Amino acid sequence: MLLKALAVLRILIGLLLISASIKKWSNPAFFQLDGFANILAQKGAPFPFYKALLDNYIFPNTTTFATLAALGESIIGLSFVIGAFTNPVSIAGMIMILNFCLATCYGRPDKIAGHLFLIGLTGLVGFYSAGSAWGADHFLANKPWSRLVFFPYLRKHKPAPIKNAASA
Repeated sequence: MLLKALAVLRILIGLLLISASIKKWSNPAFFQLDGFANILAQKGAPFPFYKALLDNYIFPNTTTFATLAALGESIIGLSFVIGAFTNPVSIAGMIMILNFCLATCYGRPDKIAGHLFLIGLTGLVGFYSAGSAWGADHFLANKPWSRLVFFPYLRKHKPAPIKNAASA
């Protein structure tokens, strides 16, 4: 029951991220310095220690970071909707949401609480492998190369033990 509830939550978070990425992709100003800075300023102020990172590194490379933000939201959202690679993608999602929080939430405890809540929900989706219910992770975890991807939940089908040729 918990896994199915988290699967619904996973899909809703994915749809939220896809919706946010569509807004970014459809706004050409987001990918330009003035537009990117104005959009961040409308959302809120950055934390003082993070402002130096924004001014010295992110704003001079606006197109790159705006594209990474929109692409990250798109990939993470799509991965959550289809339930593929939810464990590693949830970690990337938590880092992305934390960066958005640091860039826009200084002096606004309500926005900080909202971002932390979303980070916690994203962490639960990954921790409980919510992609294994109603998602592609259930099928991906049974592939021989699945050890390359982080799938912590137990498989239901264990391989049959190998019989010793001498005892047969």
